[in-house]
Amino acid sequence: MEFVESGVSGTYSPGMSSGICVVIPTFRREDDATAQADRFARMAVVSSVHVIDQAGTLAAHQPFTALQERAPEVHLVTQPNLGGSGGYARGMLESMTSTAGPILLSDDDAILPEEALTAMVEYQASTARPTIMGTGMLAAENPTMLVSQAEAVRKRDFMWGPADGVHEALDVKSSSEHVNSALRLRARPNYSGWWGTLLPPGAVAELGLPAPYFLKWDDAEYGLRATAHGYDTVVLPQARVIHPTWGAYKTQMGWTARILHRNRLTTAAAHGAGRGVVVSSLLHQIKHILAGHHLTATLWSAGIDQFLAGPQEWLGRDLARARQDGQELVDRWYRNHPERQAHPKATRPSSLPLGPALLRALVGLIPLPRTRVVLHLPVDDVNWRTTLGADVVVMIAPDGSIAGELSPQRATARTLLAHTVRQHAIMMRRWRRLRKLYRQALPTWTTPEAWKQMITRAEAEQAHHT
Repeated sequence: MEFVESGVSGTYSPGMSSGICVVIPTFRREDDATAQADRFARMAVVSSVHVIDQAGTLAAHQPFTALQERAPEVHLVTQPNLGGSGGYARGMLESMTSTAGPILLSDDDAILPEEALTAMVEYQASTARPTIMGTGMLAAENPTMLVSQAEAVRKRDFMWGPADGVHEALDVKSSSEHVNSALRLRARPNYSGWWGTLLPPGAVAELGLPAPYFLKWDDAEYGLRATAHGYDTVVLPQARVIHPTWGAYKTQMGWTARILHRNRLTTAAAHGAGRGVVVSSLLHQIKHILAGHHLTATLWSAGIDQFLAGPQEWLGRDLARARQDGQELVDRWYRNHPERQAHPKATRPSSLPLGPALLRALVGLIPLPRTRVVLHLPVDDVNWRTTLGADVVVMIAPDGSIAGELSPQRATARTLLAHTVRQHAIMMRRWRRLRKLYRQALPTWTTPEAWKQMITRAEAEQAHHT
């Protein structure tokens, strides 16, 4: 596929639009992508909408083709599935000669009101320093609940979290004093989630394209890169998207967990984090193992192995197979640990207190007889704290059906524990060398030229297998 020729000077040239260019990656969500593109095409501040279809289904989707006929500013680009980072990178490439204005990076299901986008543009244009405008997130399931607002990556352990006081979902209909207190910044935001982020004019030319992570941490890494270049990140109180939420079960117990942890370690190393991130990783792995989240621990372990192998083994090379590789790990786990057809009844109405739960988890590593603790928990409430000390956890979906079961085995726990201690000892010993390798490698894979090569290679591989 041919690419637009993308200059990297970031200067304005005749014929380029100064309106917002919207970039929307999508994968097998035809109706969401069509509705999202339609919403943005109707906004006066938007000059073009680039929909990056990574499943190859939109070109034959009649509502989308009808939208293109009445809204010529909606452009469709089809490419292999290279994840969120690949979709956003392609949209950035396409935008570099089509606009001199800001670029909005948006999920295909994140609803951003036009007045909020307009306020973001006006604020960005009024700042003396280059400023990235982020958006908070309201839960689509309950649009008065604010899930997150301003966020930051902590340098000591490279975990993301609130830069304000929104530590848990906040009802924005509650007292104004309570809301204002929660939204007061405690730290400086240094990234914004790409469910809705407005990059200022010239940012892509100066900062480059996303890290080739497939998904997870690409937005945080880009924000850290921008902060290092003197950019500010601002989230206006009125700038919020309505977006479906996700729980620990979705992010930690599926194929994405391997990529999430690998990318966190990579970002930490590339941005000069200390060994605190290694300690944090070890502690979280121990929590996963003691709490019976053995699939999560296995996926994290695979991510650590990939990170330890060095950037030359995977960075910029595994995009086309990242999803498949992760899913194969999950499938293998379930083949080796099949779930029972009949699930036991609960023996307790709720999780154990922390002290007894931790004691049971530690003693549980030793093969001694004891009374079983069986919990039935809503799937969205499943995390290390709620499952700690349980022998069986039956996870209940929102519709009341059984979503799965955690049945930790002592032998598996001991094996995982020994392996993760060895892994983290190796990582601790090699950390300075790994920092150097990833700090040197990452910039070479975030240029327009590198991304063009990655996309071209993925298209050739896809053509070979069809």
